[in-house]
Amino acid sequence: MKKIKTLLMLMLMLLSIGCKQQKSGQDIEALGHDMMKKIEKEDFSRIQEMIVGMLKYPESYQPISTDMSIVTSDMIIYDSETFIALRRLSYAIENFNEMYDDNDVLPDSALQELDYMQYLADYVHKKIDAVNNRRVKFEGIDVYHQFYANDEPDSRLKRGYHFVVHKKGLITMHSSQEDFSRVQ
Repeated sequence: MKKIKTLLMLMLMLLSIGCKQQKSGQDIEALGHDMMKKIEKEDFSRIQEMIVGMLKYPESYQPISTDMSIVTSDMIIYDSETFIALRRLSYAIENFNEMYDDNDVLPDSALQELDYMQYLADYVHKKIDAVNNRRVKFEGIDVYHQFYANDEPDSRLKRGYHFVVHKKGLITMHSSQEDFSRVQ
């Protein structure tokens, strides 16, 4: 009988922990949607100003679409330092394959490049471990904005940038869509 009571208590404790985690997910969702509404009303003009300020021909800016999604602390791709390390690792692997793919014997420069790639991989692995061991929190909103703009007088391009609007209001440009897709 004592074992049954202990098992029931343990089951109730696990159930209550599971409900708290679900509630926390609901809280994150609610915070995210509230912040998205605020961005639409107040912060989007700041993002547009940042984009127009970067353009070679600012008068050619023509918005297409904007998508927003919630960023939580367990999304390693939104950690700026890790994102940079992942991008460098991606480029290093691509360059390594181009430079040394046909060689039967690797020169010292290739071995140094392999060491560098191992360093980057270890760094990313440590970050992933750290993220997996912390509580999930709301970090901000990813704003993906697409637009047309000229890069030459008669050359119109479609561009897309990811911005992160942090929960304290800071806006950072995360990356272009090409970098984001490559690292993802």
